[in-house]
Amino acid sequence: MESKIRRKGYPYILPALLFIIFVFFVPVAYTVVMSFLRWNLLRPDLGVRSAGFSNYVRLFTDVFTLETIGRTFYFVIGSVLVELVAGFIVALALDTEFKGWKIVQSILLTPFMIAPVVVGFVWRFILNSDYGPVIHFFKQIGLGAFVADPLLSNPHAVIPVLILTDAWEYTPFVVLVLLAGLKAIPQEPFEAAIVDGASLWKRFRYITLPLLKPSILVVIVIRTLTSLRVFDIVFIMTGGGPGTSSETLAFYGYRTAFQSYNIGFSSAINMLTFGIAIGFTLFYMKIVGGGKNAE
Repeated sequence: MESKIRRKGYPYILPALLFIIFVFFVPVAYTVVMSFLRWNLLRPDLGVRSAGFSNYVRLFTDVFTLETIGRTFYFVIGSVLVELVAGFIVALALDTEFKGWKIVQSILLTPFMIAPVVVGFVWRFILNSDYGPVIHFFKQIGLGAFVADPLLSNPHAVIPVLILTDAWEYTPFVVLVLLAGLKAIPQEPFEAAIVDGASLWKRFRYITLPLLKPSILVVIVIRTLTSLRVFDIVFIMTGGGPGTSSETLAFYGYRTAFQSYNIGFSSAINMLTFGIAIGFTLFYMKIVGGGKNAE
């Protein structure tokens, strides 16, 4: 009886399966095929030829590509850490309702509702060395020497600036997830801990953190995966510069495809990004699965 019911349900899920196949698996399969080809749009006379594994060999032997991978990890780790710490502090502050709590919460969520392209333009204006308010403020308080070189033109400062810009946009998302997790924590463990004389730090360490672990893991995995494909703010704010000091894998793949017209190598770059994302997702699932088995 149960098998008959299942068979009757297959036609209803078929459209969704076909949609997933054509929207996800077909483009991925096409990219995989192209990553094994030598296809340069600047040389149509050469046609499309097999490249074997040469595109992937180049990924792990080319110095610039390895530097780009390092910059991408630098950006991802920095963004996630800054957003997690800032989001945790704000979420804890908003966990206790006060007068005007909803207004404050709405204001804090505003950056998350702004398109990344707009965020890039806004922060490029704010950090402009000629008329940007941040640079002007530093000069007014006598700290102009610290911003003598434009921040977006400084190879050592550009990635930290992009990290802070990304954090400004996505910290509200982290706050939203962590605040929901805090609201879901029952009050009984805290009341029992207070009766036992537990300090605020011990209540946070032994009750809040363990019970908030699922929300923290959700934040880490989502923000890691979205940070890996960062493109908008890099394109708008720096264009990958100065030089190539702010290029990430996503931007490098774009530049390789649409400026160098090397479709095969660009596809290999995209597959590397996809592989990193899959690997991190599997690692996350193993952690979650291991935690459940331990319980």
